[in-house]
Amino acid sequence: MKLPLSHSLPDYLNEFPFYDRLPQRIREYIHQTQGYLNCIDVGANIGDTIASFYKEDADTFLAIEPNPKFNELLIHNWGWNKNVSIVSEICSSGNDQGTFEVREKNGTSSILQTENGVKMSKRSLDEMVNGHPVAANANVLKIDTDGYDFDVIEGAKELLLRNRPVVLFECDVFENEHYVQDCLTALELLKKSGYNHFLLYNNVGNLMGKYSLSDLFPFRNLLFFQLTSSFGYFDILVMKDEELIQFYKTEIDFFANDMRNKSLQRSALAAIEFYDTDQTNARASQTFCPR
Repeated sequence: MKLPLSHSLPDYLNEFPFYDRLPQRIREYIHQTQGYLNCIDVGANIGDTIASFYKEDADTFLAIEPNPKFNELLIHNWGWNKNVSIVSEICSSGNDQGTFEVREKNGTSSILQTENGVKMSKRSLDEMVNGHPVAANANVLKIDTDGYDFDVIEGAKELLLRNRPVVLFECDVFENEHYVQDCLTALELLKKSGYNHFLLYNNVGNLMGKYSLSDLFPFRNLLFFQLTSSFGYFDILVMKDEELIQFYKTEIDFFANDMRNKSLQRSALAAIEFYDTDQTNARASQTFCPR
């Protein structure tokens, strides 16, 4: 895969064993339970997440990347593939046009509206999907837009309510003075769309647990910690209830089995409410086994 020399992905993968590995585990789960992956990738960058998700010829992708530099690399890496449709517009909460400046850092980019910049179009995800019928049946939505993930969710109300896809998005401050409220509003929208829980990961891919969308107080404490410390960002994963129960079990097993000190595994598992007696029946007989 072609990527710019300044891209930090290779360094992160070498230093942090779980970084950017979650898409691969989601891919395996979706393939074993649904047989195919129909993914909308908002903030596709150079197509590295597509590479993590892609497995079978039946897999299809709508890749959205407005940064001209990354879009060119995305086309180089995936434009040849008939299963990947590439869009260069900005995905937002509504439809508009304006002038924007692209700012890059360590292989990521932010797009800011300015008086002097490149003229670009903004459209909601629901509007974009109308022009790409295959994506209307998406079962996975991945969002990584460096500060605009909540806007993307706001513009995807119809898709979320209709499909309730697996949603993976980034939760980072990016100097947004309304960060907490914007984050909570996005989570409330997901609750209204039919989701009830989410899994939380830190910025290097470690599982931080399962949280309820009906009671966000525990998560608000983590937002306080994020804002008052040197902590990076969260990745949030939402799924339908029956999917999340199964996938959460596999995630617990995955991280527990990777522990260096095996003598602490029992203690780690005792900390997870999933293994409480009242949760045992919930996971029932359906068990997904990642390859």
